[in-house]
Amino acid sequence: MLLGYFQFLVLILVSSYQTEGHETTCRYPYREVGTSCFYFSSDKASWDEAYIHCLHKGGYLANLETFNEYIFLRSWLAALNNGRSYWIGGRNINREIQGGDWRWVKNGTFSKMSYYAFGPGQPSGSKGTPENCLWLYPTYHYQFIDDICTYSVYYICEK
Repeated sequence: MLLGYFQFLVLILVSSYQTEGHETTCRYPYREVGTSCFYFSSDKASWDEAYIHCLHKGGYLANLETFNEYIFLRSWLAALNNGRSYWIGGRNINREIQGGDWRWVKNGTFSKMSYYAFGPGQPSGSKGTPENCLWLYPTYHYQFIDDICTYSVYYICEK
């Protein structure tokens, strides 16, 4: 009797957890990394093209909204050890401000970043050098790097 009650409680907890919007598994081509679903591109694109590719895959360029999510993905990429740089969903919306005004772009909205994980000497863009898009760069242990949005690199989508 006690075992049946315990199983019932576990079932209730699991179903309530799933109804809160958390996917327990990711659908192809996304893969689970921590508590998020990511797609790692096998093709290169500019930031704008990557943004569109992610929309077509039912997601958006990765928004690493919490420091924990960033650390988890950074560790996963370091273990993957493929030497690739990846666009993520960070964008500078104001070059007039020293260091920029960095936001996450998701579903047409901009949300202020709650932390910054820029590599050494970053952000390095200015009015004269419009480095307004973020990528994760392996040479700097996948810290944030601002760069010119038209560069063609791999990208990470999130869903």
